[in-house]
Amino acid sequence: MMRAAVALLAGVAMAVLVAVAEGCLLGNLGPLSARVALLAGVGGLALAWRALDKLPPLPRPRGWVAWGVVGIYALFTLRAFGWLAFTNGDELLVLSPNNLGDFSIHLTYVRYLANGAAFWPQNAIFASEPLFYPLGADLFNALLLLCGVEVLRGFIWVGLLGAAATGVALWRWGQAFVVAGFLFNGGLAFALLFAGNPTEVLQESVAWKSLPLALLVTQRGLLYALPVGLFLLWSWRKRFLERRPGLPLWLECLFYSTLPLFHLHTFLFLSLVLATWFLLSWTPLAPREARGRLLTLVGCSFLPATVCVALQSGGFRAGGGFLRWLPGWMQEPEAPFWFWLRNFGFFPLLIVMALFWLAGQGTPIARRWLAVASPGLLCFAATLLWAFAPWEWDNTKLMLWGYLLLLPPLWALLRRWPPVARAVACVLLFASGFLSLVEGMQGTGYSIARRSELDGMEASLRGLPQPAVFACQPAYNHPLLLLGYPVVAGYEGHLLSHGIAYHPRWHALHAGLRGEAHTLAPTGATHLFWGRPEREAWGEPPEWVRPLPKVATGPWGTIYLLQPRAEL
Repeated sequence: MMRAAVALLAGVAMAVLVAVAEGCLLGNLGPLSARVALLAGVGGLALAWRALDKLPPLPRPRGWVAWGVVGIYALFTLRAFGWLAFTNGDELLVLSPNNLGDFSIHLTYVRYLANGAAFWPQNAIFASEPLFYPLGADLFNALLLLCGVEVLRGFIWVGLLGAAATGVALWRWGQAFVVAGFLFNGGLAFALLFAGNPTEVLQESVAWKSLPLALLVTQRGLLYALPVGLFLLWSWRKRFLERRPGLPLWLECLFYSTLPLFHLHTFLFLSLVLATWFLLSWTPLAPREARGRLLTLVGCSFLPATVCVALQSGGFRAGGGFLRWLPGWMQEPEAPFWFWLRNFGFFPLLIVMALFWLAGQGTPIARRWLAVASPGLLCFAATLLWAFAPWEWDNTKLMLWGYLLLLPPLWALLRRWPPVARAVACVLLFASGFLSLVEGMQGTGYSIARRSELDGMEASLRGLPQPAVFACQPAYNHPLLLLGYPVVAGYEGHLLSHGIAYHPRWHALHAGLRGEAHTLAPTGATHLFWGRPEREAWGEPPEWVRPLPKVATGPWGTIYLLQPRAEL
């Protein structure tokens, strides 16, 4: 299974790399270039499959507990991604409320890229600004769409396969305990149930939310970055700490170099791991021979990784608020002790106990686990002192990695405890997360769009020129965005989390929709859309709009021309 998962991920990496190169050389992507990219992906998959014939087999689950964890992960995968997005009559729905805004923006980027966006793409939610968001996963879905795979079907299959690869990688990294730790992370929030609170309160009351629900389902880049990162950690642990073979060097370079295109936080964390282990090679925790091997990997990866970071960051020009001092993360000032207990429970205490125990062992295995834990501790410490994104909750994308690195050393301690004590520790660690996961998999879905509205608009918009930029109501699920058309300014929450300095344009857009015609000129809008979202927010079009030429009209609304076509 690991061989198939690694080969599949190598195929995705190769397809996205070729697609980025084609987009930059040709100006955009079309059906022919998409087929070439996917064929290159098939070639990468075949090469990786052939190179992985000597991979050690995955350990089989032993006992009913291990099989139970595997079964729960399989059920979660089928439920969360089999019903990721679906239709019910005229409604397009998503299963999870966490995914309302995230699925909408991913659908926006997939359709935007498939519509022929010029490379390097501008940001569809803030036209004329470069796209700083890692586009790898959405670009792969756009390739499938260009090759005739229906867009929702593509989302579902990529989700199912990415989650399956993640399950294999979690098992490879630490077997049942790590899989359970990922599925059921949490603290002592389940104590709220004894006070009569409903289960829904568990996720609402914590910042350290369910990792599968809040990250894996919503952050599509993690469908690549999470399994790739775990396979790299396993391979590097073998190669650098245990002096045993791992993945082929060319595969390690391919995965590490392409991570910025999919998930920049994972790339930053793995870079921290390499730097930490390089420094530890001057201590008893890591072998001296690791230095040369680390330098070889970094030297081979430096140029392609730098190019990928430069592309993704607009020439190393990231959005604002990327790094700032924020001690305490999201700590509640009125009840700090309860905040940490509710979110993390006894996990920090158990980690301290495990590290002291390992330090006292003095064995090669104990030293290796201390080396593994070191970058995890550094990561947690950094995320509790600094914010690595404009929205402080996004630190979870780094904390996830520190947590996953600390789980195997913790299990090295717990597995030596008596069965009853070990069971009590696991209940305290995982009860809240288990209840949250069960609660999150229920429900009948949440509507994001009307199919009839999207279908009617799609037919009318096909004749518009590609550079068309729309002024419209900034909603996360605006039909224009869901069809992949760039807008002056999108949903404020997305603009904020992307670090975009949006306020001047945001205010100019609202002034124009409110009735001040002259304010839209500096926004770069070429067309004005007035449909259901605009009527709900502002009523009928203002007086200055009515004399404008109509480009298209229908039950879904009207598109007005703001600039003559010669200026487009």
